[in-house]
Amino acid sequence: MKALMAIAVAVVVLFPNCMRAAPQKSALEVVVLGSGGPRAFGRGGSSFIVLVGGIPRILVDAGPGAFLRIGELELDMEKVDTVLLTHLHIDHTGDLAAFFNERALTSDGPIVYRIFGPDGAGLFPKTSRFVDLLVGKNGAYAYQKTFGADETFTVRDLAIGLDSPRTKIVDESGLVVDEIATHHGDCPSVAYRISYKGVVVVFSGDMDASALPNLVQLAKNADLLIFNCAVLDPPASPSQLYDLHTPPKKIGEAARESGVKSLLLSHLAPDVEGAEAAVQKSIRASYAGPVAFASDKLHVPVGK
Repeated sequence: MKALMAIAVAVVVLFPNCMRAAPQKSALEVVVLGSGGPRAFGRGGSSFIVLVGGIPRILVDAGPGAFLRIGELELDMEKVDTVLLTHLHIDHTGDLAAFFNERALTSDGPIVYRIFGPDGAGLFPKTSRFVDLLVGKNGAYAYQKTFGADETFTVRDLAIGLDSPRTKIVDESGLVVDEIATHHGDCPSVAYRISYKGVVVVFSGDMDASALPNLVQLAKNADLLIFNCAVLDPPASPSQLYDLHTPPKKIGEAARESGVKSLLLSHLAPDVEGAEAAVQKSIRASYAGPVAFASDKLHVPVGK
């Protein structure tokens, strides 16, 4: 009961009017499958489903636990055809093959996926190579394409330099997806902006503060910015983590500069989970809009 009340409170904080008016189908709705990070402390790894006009269409990351949450929520994956990967860390991609398997075993016909993710560098393959290593002809799960519905994977590798321009990668029937490169230590990373019927949701992915100018540009006037919050303000977290993640004070500044209407914090770490009041206070030093903390299975309607 406490968990259900917490979810309700989070939705009211973000969108107070949605609890007062008669229910209406939202242009976009975000379902949080996983609100945690790489550590096992009861939250799924980072993953989201985006409903477009009430229909699940987009998977954003697929961290460990996403497969379980999809089943618990009884989400219909039949129309999910777009996968947006912010980066290729395990806590963001560990359940990707399981998602493909679930979708194939419950589909009535052929499946065509469009998959987007960062280009490769260092220890990290480009996204097209990653998908091929996972479910390609000689991949770890090569059987996948023979086990259920016929699947076609169209994968696009996205530019990873911070000087790369913002790019539109989807534009069909009113649904628009833009992306821009961010920075997450040695792991190539990107952020995404999803727009539909004048409603906008932005996913930061994991990123450090060096990429904030790009994120601010991408998130301009968005209805909802989902920002990964894995560290406290310096020096409360290990110093090396600031080369990977953005602290709350900088998150607040970015939310203010971009003019976003509401902020949802996800990818939460145990120390952040235990210091929500301090995190809120730090963000509110710059940003006056609604701020909430994500939890697994949270539904967030965006737009009426």
